[in-house]
Amino acid sequence: MKLLLLLLVLFSPLLLHAGDLEQQRLEWQLRSGDVRNIAGLSRQYVQKKLGAINIEDIETLLADKALAQACYMAHFFASVGKEKNASLHELKDQKFCSWLMKHPEIFEKFVFAKASGRETLAVLHNIWVKENGELSGMYLNMALGAALVSTSREPEACLARYDFYKKSFEEKKLFPQFDTLEPWELHILFQGRESLEELAWAQEYVSQKKRFKADNAGNVACSFIPYRMTNKKGISVHAGGPFYDNKPISLQIYVEYGGVCGAVSKGSVGFLKAKGIPGYAIGQPGHCAFVWKQAPHKWVIGNNIYGWTWSEGGNGPWKGCTSIIREVARFKEGQNVSGSALCHHLGLLSPDPQQADSLLKEALKLNPANYPVWQVLAKKVSRKTGNSEKLALLEKFKEAFPDNAALWEHFLKSQLGIDWKKTDAYATYPFLLNSSESRDAVDVYMRNFSAQACKDIPAMSGKLPYETKTRGVFFKNWLTYYQENKIDRKVRVQTCAVLEKALPGLLKYEKTASQFLEFYGKALELWNDKNLLSRANVFLMNYLDKTYNPEVKKKLAATGAKVADLLKDRKSLLRYSEAM
Repeated sequence: MKLLLLLLVLFSPLLLHAGDLEQQRLEWQLRSGDVRNIAGLSRQYVQKKLGAINIEDIETLLADKALAQACYMAHFFASVGKEKNASLHELKDQKFCSWLMKHPEIFEKFVFAKASGRETLAVLHNIWVKENGELSGMYLNMALGAALVSTSREPEACLARYDFYKKSFEEKKLFPQFDTLEPWELHILFQGRESLEELAWAQEYVSQKKRFKADNAGNVACSFIPYRMTNKKGISVHAGGPFYDNKPISLQIYVEYGGVCGAVSKGSVGFLKAKGIPGYAIGQPGHCAFVWKQAPHKWVIGNNIYGWTWSEGGNGPWKGCTSIIREVARFKEGQNVSGSALCHHLGLLSPDPQQADSLLKEALKLNPANYPVWQVLAKKVSRKTGNSEKLALLEKFKEAFPDNAALWEHFLKSQLGIDWKKTDAYATYPFLLNSSESRDAVDVYMRNFSAQACKDIPAMSGKLPYETKTRGVFFKNWLTYYQENKIDRKVRVQTCAVLEKALPGLLKYEKTASQFLEFYGKALELWNDKNLLSRANVFLMNYLDKTYNPEVKKKLAATGAKVADLLKDRKSLLRYSEAM
C-alpha cells in the first residue's frame, strides 16, 4: 500500500497541489516512525518555505498552518529522538498518524511544555485508542498532560492519572482552575508524588471543609496539617521517621501527625492536587513554602514568608529562578501568543542568520514576555567581548519583565555570559535596580553588593550578611560592628575603597545612594583618619558636579561638609555648603 501511494506521488504530481504533496510526504514519513528522518524532513520543509517567503509579510507567514505544523514537528522529534536509529512503534498506526496531522496544536503544545520523551507519543496513543480516537477540548489537554509525565512515570501510571482526573472532572470534584489548565500545567499536576488512593481520600476529606474554596484553597489547605514541633511522645519533628512512628508519609499521616513548614507546604500541595490545582513546594530561607495556581494565568506563593525574590526551586517549561512561573502565565495571558511562539521556533530553524534575527525580533514585537527568545538573544550577545551590549540587553529585558527583580538577577548572572573576573561588579550590579527602587530590586542589588564586599573586605566575611533577617538593619549592623570592635587600618582602607567603587553607580538612585552616603560619613567620622578623610574629600568633590538627582546631591554635599569639617578645610566646606 505504501509503495502504491509513493508511486502515485512520484508519477502523478498533478493529482496534488505542491503544498498538499509536501504535507502528504510529512505524514508518510511520520508513519515510518523513524524519529530522525521525521525531524529532518520537517526541518527541510520549513527551511524551503522560509526561503520562499518574504519575511516582512508576517501575516502570511503566521497564517500558514502547514508551516507551523512542520515547524513544531521538527522541534518535537528533534527533542525525543537524539539517539541513532530511534523509532516510535506507535506511529505505525496510520489512523493515529492521520489524527496527529489533523491536530497541529498537539505538537505545538508538546514543544511549549519542553518535557517530551521517548514514551510521550506512546502514552498519547494508548489514551487515544482507549477513547476510540476521540479526544478534544479538556480531554485532549488531559491526554497531553498525561503523555508529558511519561518522562517520570511508567506508561501505565500515566494512564491511571488520566483516568483519575477524567473521572474526577466528570463527577465535578475539581475546582474551576482545572478547566483552564494547559498541558504544561497538567504535567505539573500529574507529577505529584501522592498516590491515587491518597488523592481520592483527600477529595473526600475536603468535601466536609466549607471554607475550602477555589480562590483561597492554598491558604485554607495549610490549616489541614497541624503545626507541631513534637509528636505526642515528645519526639522532635527533626528526628524524621520516628516523629511519624516510622509510618510511610502520606496526606493522611500529615493530617494525623502534623509537622512544621515542610509538612504543611507539601501536604497543602497534595490537597490542592486532589482538587485539580497544580502546585509544588519551594524553599525560602529557613522555610518551606509552595507555589500554586490561584486563577487563570495567576500563580502565587502559599505558606509564604519572604516572597519570590528569596525563593528557590521551581517547575514548568521555562527554567530559571522561582518567579519564572509568573512570566509563563503572563506570556500565555498576553496578545499574539501563538504568533510569537511560532516566530521564535521558526527563527531557530532558519539557516539564514539575518532572517533568524528578524523572526526573533518579530516574536518579541508580538509578545515581549516570550522569555525563550530573550535566552536566544542572550546566548548570542554572551559570545561578545565587553559588557556594553549585554547590559543594554538587560535594560530591555527589565522593560519586558517589570516587577520581577529576581528574574533580572538570574538573567544578568546566568544568561548574559559576563566574565566577572574582568568585570567591575560594583559598576554592574546597579543595573539590577529600577527607578522606583522597589524592595525586590533593592534586595537583589544589596545581596550581590554584600557578597562582593565580603570578598573585598575578607575580615568581614560571615559578618556582613544581607539576608531576610538583616536587610532592614544591614547598614546599622555594619556600623555597630565597627563601633564595637577594634578595626585595623587595612579593613578601614578596604571599606572606603568598596564604598567609593559602589557609589558612582548608585547616584541616580535616591534611597539607596542616601543609605550608602550616610554610612560612609558615619564610618569616616568614627575613624577620623586624616588620610581616609582626605581621600574621601577628593572623591566626594569629584562627584559633586556629576550628581544630577537633587536629593542625592544634597546628601553627598552633607557628607562632604562633615568630612571637610573634620579636616578643617574651609574652602571645601564652603563648596559643599553652596551645593546644599
